[in-house]
Amino acid sequence: MRIIALLGLLLAMTAAPAQAAPIRCGTPTVSTFLTSTDWYENLEFDKGTLWLSNLSGNRIEQYRLDGTQIQHHNLRAPGAIRKGPDGVLHVNFGNDSPETRDQPSGVVRLTPKPEVWIGGDTLSSANGAEFDARGHLYVSDPFTGLYEFDRQGSLVRHIDLAYPNGIVTIGNTVFTNILIDPKSAIVRITGNRQTRIELGAPDKGLDDLAVGPDGKLYVTTYTSGELIKVDPWTGAHCVLMSGLKNPTAARFLPGTRTMFVTQASGTVLKVRL
Repeated sequence: MRIIALLGLLLAMTAAPAQAAPIRCGTPTVSTFLTSTDWYENLEFDKGTLWLSNLSGNRIEQYRLDGTQIQHHNLRAPGAIRKGPDGVLHVNFGNDSPETRDQPSGVVRLTPKPEVWIGGDTLSSANGAEFDARGHLYVSDPFTGLYEFDRQGSLVRHIDLAYPNGIVTIGNTVFTNILIDPKSAIVRITGNRQTRIELGAPDKGLDDLAVGPDGKLYVTTYTSGELIKVDPWTGAHCVLMSGLKNPTAARFLPGTRTMFVTQASGTVLKVRL
């Protein structure tokens, strides 16, 4: 959500049904995991610890779940952190604004220090990421579209999509938030078919999203400051939380109904459903 760009022409897509069965949110329990003045962009869990992308601090940080910091690695403008099929953490870097996107961008692997895995001139601003059931990695670049890489890091395909941001997968179906969209759209991609799931006007500034243990999507909205629960197949949705300060990403602690939410305002929240 560091990217600020003009609204462009959207691709012609199928829209999800406007009249979907109702969905219920309930009231979560919320506590503060971390308070800072830094911009936290993304997160991932690994072996009972939490990794955070500190975008403004140009580093990734590892924490115990009691909030104690274990270590950090310097990395310029980190974006999404995701665990690969081999258990190794992959981290986007060069998640830049328009003014600095001429600098290198790509993906590193923590083995255990950051080593460039995808580099070169393919990506200009690596933002969201997720692995699918085959172990292929999808990376969003809001300036140029969505990219699919195989297990060796070779480019499989480029999906021409305007302003993709956060990414999750359910099996081999890909869901990506559209950063700038007048109807706050999520795009569901199955093979070559794209379906729009619209959360409604005005543009909420959809950032990242997570898949919950209930199979629903949990979407952070940078501009409107909400966490929205969405049925990925019908488009039905409700607001789980509001009044947040520029939430950027959410991720569930494996095997639980507890998610952690990062914010550009610096506070990381612990949300129990």
